[in-house]
Amino acid sequence: MKMWFKKATAVSLAGLLAASLAACGAGSSGSSAPNAAGGASNEGAKADEVLIGVLYPTSGSLARLGGAALKAVELAAEDINAAGGIKSLGGAKIKLEIVDPGDKPETAKSATERLIQNKKVSALTGDYSSSLSLVTSEVAERAKIPFVTASVSDNLTSRGMKYLFQISPKGSMFGNTQVKFAKEYLVEKLGKQPKVAIVFEETSYGTSTAEGLSKTAKELGLEVVLSEPYHANFADAAPLVNKIKASGAEILFPVSYLQDAILIQKTVKQLGLNITTVGGGAGYLMPEFYKELGKDAEGVVSVASWNLDLNKPGIEDINKRYTEKNGEFITEHSGEAYSATWVIAHAIEKAASTDPQKIREALASLQLKEDDKGNIMPGGNIEFDQTGWNKNVYPVLIQWQEGIPKTIYPESDAKAQFK
Repeated sequence: MKMWFKKATAVSLAGLLAASLAACGAGSSGSSAPNAAGGASNEGAKADEVLIGVLYPTSGSLARLGGAALKAVELAAEDINAAGGIKSLGGAKIKLEIVDPGDKPETAKSATERLIQNKKVSALTGDYSSSLSLVTSEVAERAKIPFVTASVSDNLTSRGMKYLFQISPKGSMFGNTQVKFAKEYLVEKLGKQPKVAIVFEETSYGTSTAEGLSKTAKELGLEVVLSEPYHANFADAAPLVNKIKASGAEILFPVSYLQDAILIQKTVKQLGLNITTVGGGAGYLMPEFYKELGKDAEGVVSVASWNLDLNKPGIEDINKRYTEKNGEFITEHSGEAYSATWVIAHAIEKAASTDPQKIREALASLQLKEDDKGNIMPGGNIEFDQTGWNKNVYPVLIQWQEGIPKTIYPESDAKAQFK
């Protein structure tokens, strides 16, 4: 901390200054001065509020997805503050500094840099898209600010970072879960070893998920007759779907965000493909997927990091309040975003500090039990391994049934049966 007085200063003046500093500590981050990296710092004193930077896209192609997640972060902050705030800091309230990272890596980079430079944030969360989170994590690492994300790319935790914490399943686990489900449930239904097609957008999320799909399919003896990347946000899915049709595939594993997911499924139906769709999350889990497709979405299966009917304490109430506030059910990534905000709050509570370094240390050793507030992720306790990944988490499978995504796999989490 910068020294504002000489060592020879009288005790009475030092006491006066200490009182002054305590009063200043009620600023936006609960600290009296920024640290070298631009983050907040304090020495365990009481604080009025703790500033968390939130980076979810609210413009561009990811605005719908990011906006839904942002609403969940806001709900989590309300719940944390209503529960007494950060008690180890005298009841300090969580304050959100919300910044739009856009939908491109370069805009996410500049947005994160501006946020850290201009605000004394104690931690960061957000981004939704792995392509954005990859660059946000790099900026946060250089600034030594902890970044808690629910993005799924395997690459996030493969780079030796110390300030990155990933609460979600990895993208490769998605593919693994999709194929295992197909092997266990669809092979018997089809009465033979089915041919499978994998189509995926050329992003970090799409590629890592597709790699897991292909690897597991081959290990389990399924024949991969098509593995086709495509450029996201296309206007016409017919060329891609015609390739799927020509391949003779009986199971389709698509990895797509919302508009592409809708267009692919709509075109599958228009071209009369008799194929079972097991989606790769993201677009296949949003309310619009069913609203746009109606009966053509009924029965579609998708892997998910999280779902609204998981058997976890408090989820039913969270979904009820989210729905009342926003007019729709809480979506996959929104549930994760809610949990990520609570993870940060628990770490601040444990650190008893707004100092990013101390919060990082608390995150690294954090163990949230099954019934701890905000722990609504699949897999029991939330705890991070040496790479920063939540080592107990795993994906689930949902199926659209009567307009609601219902968990059908694994059996330990299933609230409905596969139809």
